[in-house]
Amino acid sequence: MSAEIHFTTDTLLRYAATGIVCTAVPILLAVFWRKRTYESWAVFVVGFLAYFAAGSVRILLRMLMFGEGSFLNSSPFLFYLVQGLLSGVCEETARYAAFKYPLRNKTQRTASVMYGLGHDFYETLAVAGFASFHYVLDGIDWNNLGAEEFTRGLDEAGAKKMLEGVAAAADFSFLDSVLVSLDSISGTVVHIALSVIVFKAAQTGDWKRWLLLAIGLHTMGNFLCGYLPLSDTGMHLFSIVQAAALGWFAYRVYKDLPYA
Repeated sequence: MSAEIHFTTDTLLRYAATGIVCTAVPILLAVFWRKRTYESWAVFVVGFLAYFAAGSVRILLRMLMFGEGSFLNSSPFLFYLVQGLLSGVCEETARYAAFKYPLRNKTQRTASVMYGLGHDFYETLAVAGFASFHYVLDGIDWNNLGAEEFTRGLDEAGAKKMLEGVAAAADFSFLDSVLVSLDSISGTVVHIALSVIVFKAAQTGDWKRWLLLAIGLHTMGNFLCGYLPLSDTGMHLFSIVQAAALGWFAYRVYKDLPYA
């Protein structure tokens, strides 16, 4: 099996192109939004840093709650529900705190979009961008070093699992590249949408309605994507549909905001 695994030049280029598209989209949209609305780049930076803070807290909580022997690991339902809840609470609370404190003077609704792009840019770099470029480097290493180096020190079961993962990665098609890119763009839409909702919570003071709604939507989206028995393609399509629905709802909220 290992002798048949090879990362072709086309496959490596598809991974590189996917990484470039995923990381470029939020930046290009931010440039467009800046030119159209004159919104400050500082809002983008606050969104970027807020995600970093939220992500750091989430990592610590995951380490505490999902350690070896935790009862949360024994139930897929609880595992994905609590994982989704951690993301929802940490990220949406960070959004709310950002709008209430460092961005308290930003009352124009355009700030919500710029913030969402900064928030999304960090996640895109950390997830889709990093993974895509990592596959490029790993693919080159695999072609040069072979299976023996990659499976060194692994038992038979571990080596088999490694080879299956590498074989799947080497089979990255053009359709896969398109779906991953669309999934990442969907994530951008979701982050903008949730930022609009939380912006309304900060501006109206009605956090019990709008902040809790954002936490609930975030939690449910993450939970369903992980818990439902979906294939990789199914998860990408789920993300796209979710983003379309949430984007439509947030657009209606955005249009009704009187803070233009």
